[in-house]
Formats: sequence, C-alpha cells, structure tokens
Amino acid sequence: MGERLLGRDAELDSLRAWLGLPHAGPRMLMISGAAGMGKTSLWTAALSTVRAGAGRVLACRPGETETGLIYSGLGDLLDGQQDSPAVRALPEPLRDALGVALLWQRPGHTPPDQRAVALAVLHLFRRYADEGPLIIGVDDLQWLDPSTEAVLGFALRRLEQPAGVLATLRTGTGTGTGDLSRPPLAHAVPPDRVERRELGPLDADTIGALLTARYGRPPRPALLRVVHEAGGGNPLFALELARTLDDRPDPDAQLPVPESLRHLLRTVMDGLSEAAAEVALMLASAARARAGLLDGLPAGHEGLAELVARHVVVTGGPVPRFANPLYGAAVLESAGAARRREMHARLARTAAGPEERARHLALAATGPDAVAADALHEAARVAVARGAPYTAGELAEWAARLTPPEQDDLATRRRIEAAANLLTSGGASRARALLEDVVERCPSGPVKAEVLFLLNRAIFCEGDYAGALVPNQQARLEAGESVELLVPILADLAYSRMHVGHLAGAAGHARELLAVATRTGDAALHDEATIATITIEFMRTARPPAAVPEPSYDNPLDRSPFAALHVAGYLYRSLGDLPAARAALDTVRTAAVAAGVEAYIPSALMWATEVECLAGDLDAAAERAALARRAGQETGTPSTSALFTEALVLAHRRELDRARPIAEEGLTVALRSGMGTGALCLRALLGFVELAAGDPAEAARHLEHMEQAATALGAALEVVCPTAVSDHVEALAALGRLDRAAELAERAARSARLIGRPLARGVAGRARGLLLVATGSPKRAAEELRAACAEFTAAGMPFELGRTLLALAQAQTRLRQRAAARQSAERAAAVFAGIGADGWAAAAAQPVRPAEPYGLTPSEGRVALLAARGRSNREIAEELVIDVKTVETHLSSAYRKLGVRGRTQLAVRFGDDAGTGRA
Repeated sequence: MGERLLGRDAELDSLRAWLGLPHAGPRMLMISGAAGMGKTSLWTAALSTVRAGAGRVLACRPGETETGLIYSGLGDLLDGQQDSPAVRALPEPLRDALGVALLWQRPGHTPPDQRAVALAVLHLFRRYADEGPLIIGVDDLQWLDPSTEAVLGFALRRLEQPAGVLATLRTGTGTGTGDLSRPPLAHAVPPDRVERRELGPLDADTIGALLTARYGRPPRPALLRVVHEAGGGNPLFALELARTLDDRPDPDAQLPVPESLRHLLRTVMDGLSEAAAEVALMLASAARARAGLLDGLPAGHEGLAELVARHVVVTGGPVPRFANPLYGAAVLESAGAARRREMHARLARTAAGPEERARHLALAATGPDAVAADALHEAARVAVARGAPYTAGELAEWAARLTPPEQDDLATRRRIEAAANLLTSGGASRARALLEDVVERCPSGPVKAEVLFLLNRAIFCEGDYAGALVPNQQARLEAGESVELLVPILADLAYSRMHVGHLAGAAGHARELLAVATRTGDAALHDEATIATITIEFMRTARPPAAVPEPSYDNPLDRSPFAALHVAGYLYRSLGDLPAARAALDTVRTAAVAAGVEAYIPSALMWATEVECLAGDLDAAAERAALARRAGQETGTPSTSALFTEALVLAHRRELDRARPIAEEGLTVALRSGMGTGALCLRALLGFVELAAGDPAEAARHLEHMEQAATALGAALEVVCPTAVSDHVEALAALGRLDRAAELAERAARSARLIGRPLARGVAGRARGLLLVATGSPKRAAEELRAACAEFTAAGMPFELGRTLLALAQAQTRLRQRAAARQSAERAAAVFAGIGADGWAAAAAQPVRPAEPYGLTPSEGRVALLAARGRSNREIAEELVIDVKTVETHLSSAYRKLGVRGRTQLAVRFGDDAGTGRA
C-alpha cells in the first residue's frame, strides 16, 4: 500500500464492500472531504479493485480549468473506446453524434442533438452493464463539465441495469460551486441509492508514518505534534507543513504555523525556481494538459523535474498533472493577474482548437476585445456543432460581455443566441436573467418579439405557466406580420392558454393561427391550427367537432405534427375514443422516448395515463406515470403532470391513503403555477379519492371548488373532467343535497345528448341512476344503471363499468333483488380483478348494503320512511321501540335534509318506496 493510503484500511474495506453488493439499477457513492484529505488516493485504490476483478471502469478526473470545456469528462470516460465493438454496434445516427461530440469525426451539415449523444452513452452503459460490473468513476465531481453532467444524468435516469457511480467531492471553502449537499448528478439516481462517506482526519501516529514514508526519517516529536495539531489530521497539509518547518536552521526555535493550507501552499509555490514556477503556471493555466505543452519553454524539462522532485507534479500518465488540484490553484494565486494574462496570451497562440484558443484570448483580455469576442462566438458555434448547447450558451454570453460597446447590436444577437442555447439545455433560470436584461434595452420590433418569446419559454420552463403568458402576449404585439415569428408565438399562446384555462383567449389565438396557415398554404400548420381550434371550442361548449383532421404521424417530433398529436390525443380522450387517443398519444410517447425528450411532453403523458386508466390497462398507466415522473425530474421543478398521474394510478388501485397526499401536492403545484385545467383535474381526482374513502362531505367540497373554478374558466366539465359529474352527484346525494344533485345530473344528460358518445352517455346515466337511488326510485335507477353499463362496455372502459355495476347492486338491493345485487357485485369484482384493481375488487366482494335514501342516517331513513307511509309519531315509536322525542328529532332532521315541510311532501319525495311496505 502506498503512503497516501496509510490509515485508510477501514475506509477502503468499506468501499470494496459497497462495490461488491448486488443491486438493481444505478447507485452512487460520494467520498467527500476537505481538500488534501486523501479522497483521490482512496478512490484510485477502490477503482483498482474493480479493474483487478471482472468489472469495467470508466473514469475521469476533471479539473477546475476544464469545467467549461465541451464533453471534457465524457472524453476521458470513453477514452480508447472509439473503435470498440460497443461503439461500432451503435445505431449510425447515435454513433455519428457521439463521434462528433468527442471529436472522433468531423461534424456534418446538421449538428448532433445533445439527446442523441446521451442516447449513445445510454446504449453503451447498457451494453457494458450487461457484460459485467460497471463502475463510473468521477474524481472531483464539483468540476465535472456541464455537457458531460447532462449526458451522464440522462443515461443514469434511464438505466435499468446495475451500475455504480463512485465519485469524490471536495467540501469546505474554495470550491466555488455552490451547495454541494446533493450535486446535480446525484439527482439522476434514486435518493435511496445515493450514499455519502465523509473522509475524516488521520490520527497523529498515522501522520507520523506518512511523514516517515515520504521523507525517509521519523519526524521529531515536537514537529509531529505541531504538524498534526495545525493540519487537523489533513495528510497534504501535514506533508507540506513538515517539509517547510523541518528545513528551519534552528530546530528548537518556536515553529511558525501558517493560518491555512491555502496560505501554506502559496508559500511553497513562492519558493519555486523561476523555471519550475514557469512550468507550474503553464500547467495551471492550460485548460487541459497535452503532450508537447512544455516544449516551448527554454528550461521546461528542468522546471518539470523540480516539480516532480517536490511531489507537486506527477508524470505517471500520458501528460504531467498536479498531484493535487490545490497546487494548481496556489500557482495561479501566487502568479498574480498580470502574469496569468501573459500566460493565457502565450497559450492562445499555440492552442489546439478554437474553443481552447477562445478561452485563452478571453482570459488574456483586460476589457472589451473584438478579437476575443469573435473567437468566443466561433467557439460557441463549434459547441453547438458538437451537441453541447449549455457550453455554447456560456461561450456566447461571454462573447457578448467582451463585444465592444460600438457593436451593441452584435452583442444583443449574441445574448439571444446564448439564451436560446441555455434554454435548450435546461438552463432556464440563467436564460431568463439574460433575456430580462436584453428586453429592457431592445428597441421595439421583430428582435424584441424574438426576445420576449424566448423569455416566455424560460418562465414556462421554470413552472410559472400563467406568468409566461405576459411576455408572449407582448411578443405577439411586437411580431407584426412576420409569419416566421407569428407561427410559434400564436401556437404557444393557444397551447399555453388551453392549459392555464384562458379558453376564450386560447380560441382566439388558435383561430388567428388558422388564418395564418390558410394565408401561407402550410398544410401541416393548417391541421395543427384546426385541431387546436376545434379542441378548445369543445372544451368551452361541449359541442363535439363534426370531423377531426388526421394529424401527420410521419415525424411526430416536428413542430406542427408534434403539437397536433398532443392536442388530438386530448380531444379523443375527452370524446371517449380510446383507440384514437392511444394512437395519437402513443406515437408522441414512443417518439419522445426514442429521442429522450420525455420532459417536453408532460401533458401528453398525463392524458395518456388517463386513457390507460379508462381502458383498464393499469400497468400501461403506471408505465406512463413513471415516464411523467422522470420527465419532472429532468426539469428540476415539481410537475403537476407527474403528481397527477402517480395519484391517478394509485386511486385506481384503491391505494387511497397514498394517492391523497400526492394529489394534494399536485393541486398546490397547479395552483401556484397557474395551470388551471390541471387544477380542475386534480380537484376531480381528490373528489374521487374522498368518495371512495367514504367521506362524501370532503368529496363534495373538492368537487364544488372544481365546479366554481370551471365556471370561472369557462370550461365544460363534461369535457375537461369527463367522469367527475357522476362523482359529484353521488357525493351530494349522500349528503341529502338532492336539488343540487338533480341540477348536475340534468346538465350531464344535456351534455350527453350534445356529445353523443358512449362515455358521456355512460357518465350521465350513472349520475341519473345514483340520483334515483337517493330519491327513492330504485326501479328506474336500475334501468338507468343497466343502460350506463352497456355504454361503458361499448366504450371499452372496464373500470367505469365496475363502478357502475356497484351502483346497480345498490339499486337492486333497494328493490330486494338480493340475488341480482350479489351477481352485479360479483361481476364488478371480477371486472376490477381482471384489470389489476385488486383494492377495488376486494371492496366489491364485501356484502352489499342498501344505500340510505336521500343522504339520511339509517335511523333517520327508517323514521322518515314510516312517516311517508302515514304512520303517526307514536306508531313509529312503538314499531321501532324508541321514544316519541327521538322520532321527532329524526323527523326534523330528515325534513331539513330533504327540504320538505310535512308528511305529504315527504311521501312525494319517497315516491315508489312510500307504498312498497318496505321497512
């Protein structure tokens, strides 16, 4: 064991145990600790264990100067893989994208999408994991470049096979990377599979052994005591402090101790020879060390030899590197700003590529510099060509800052390009800040329209759907008659307002988009605008379209067909045409998964989950809900769609206590973000959950809020939340609010006649049947419910069929048709069991109890029924063996709940039951 691992036996054994544990899917372990604590040595030893066995290690060691380089970490991870069988087996588009990203081949005419690069990496990880244990090692995770981080995160989220990520993470001051309690890459792994091990200090005896191993003799006791106490058990601090203090001519004099490791290392750097200092500065300033880097230095080899002898630099790999990144930082601090700029200017002249040259020119500049700005802009274009949009955004923003004041228009264009690239790569907050600054200085006209449109997208991506409308409406005013600008602005306004719930405004934008399509003769755009127009009108009026254009399925990720398929799927879902809804939404989903853009289709996944629940395929619904959850993780913001879909599947499995808090959280997110139609759906879901849990009062509260919100939005609930009205009627009937229930049932019947589809007719029939049971007409209720069962059967909706069969069993029980009621309940249980809704199947298997009419308690129901048959209070008391006062109390409560004033009205309200002799 080398000196660096003295005293770390327990930690190394722990890492080896973690590496050997069987597991499913990806997991992550971070070795964290202060700089110089020995993290890298421990990490290296652990990876050597994997390499010595049957495992595969993909490792990278990013440095602070590499954080802005394109795919720097990925290039190290896949070093030597260019001609491997795994890379050659990649589909050609993915192989080409990866080749361009890593400079294995020249870019083509079309830049590779970063998602294609990420998909290529995912394919490789899957293959490697299938072949044996796969460990991805990242030393100094805080310096991993954003393009590599994005690609690794994408792949890890989608990896089903076992793989481990072993990383080191510097903690404490000086990292400059913000909160590292949970680094971004850790969010790609489920939280229960992420571990963090803090590397603590070494004891005095181990520090003594370390010093002995390094310097060939044991340290003096006084020196060891000071070194251990001052360094806090930090190995690197101890090694450098001991060397500094042990060189003092008077060993008995008081030992001066530097305040910090940083100060100590700077002292060490200040003591280097001129040749060594020059080599060290070049290594520290270079974005990446490369072969031949030091060839231009007159005394380069002598300087390098001194650095190696002092253990500052190691040369065991293909290029020299600092033994610890802190040495490089100390070199830069010691050199001063002027020398650093001079070195960057020298490195720019010999840079290996446009990106490296641009960075050195920028770092050499003392202010606005046209040459450096142009170089940065060109480097940004190279980054786009290599599929690294976030890096491209950073470079373009840097170019804008260095653009001279007299080129203000050029600086504005560069800021717009920067924001667009940041948006593409998930940097919405940074793009928003940039765009808000630009829009304040931008004159009125098309350029301002473009900036406002991008600002709308940035705000939307941050989760503020209502807030995003404001800049987009301003963009519409600035766009004038520019078709190139009008099309995306109008399409976005129509689509966004549809979700926010501004349906009248959405309809206006859709019609305007349709007019643009007609004027330009764009057939695909015409289809998109037509589908948007008829869907929004259906949401407002419940009048179904006479015909629906067939959206193109050729390339569902193109702008127009993509949006058209989204909205067409929603339209078919609302009509209850499940096969057509599946065809549209599955096409979108399949294409999005293949391209890795699930984060772009949260609403389509929400609707697809609903469709599968209606169709009774709960496994498919759960799969789509999982995709929605993954899409939410990609955005980094709470997702209404993800929360709704998860709660919906749980409710359909009758896991009500799990579904409720998730749906409540979803409602909070929807209200905060201004997603009005999503909030309607979540209120409907909460009403359904509470009704199933036996709390009609809470169900009615949610559903009444839903009704009020729908009225405010101008939305037809029978379209937006197709099954909610029957739940509302059931809840109100249970509470005795029969007039309100009758009003809703009649509205549902009108909508069903208007829509003319099995789903609408089935929901209206169930609502009417539930009301008739509650108002004492079980015979008519059974007829309505049988007809509703037939509609749900025709629509291919087994879950709704099962619920309607349960209602039918209640009506049959009221009619004393016990065998028929038992048969209906058994049929419902079989339907639920057949679709995997085991909780509902178990509930349906329970003995059927007659529902009390009118929302009365059992005691109130018995008293009111006898009174409706003409019994006096005394006769009721004698028959039920209770006192007259109790009869009067129950009868008064029944009158209040039923809204009647006497026995005559009571008899009319009980209808058929009053004369059946049923007690």
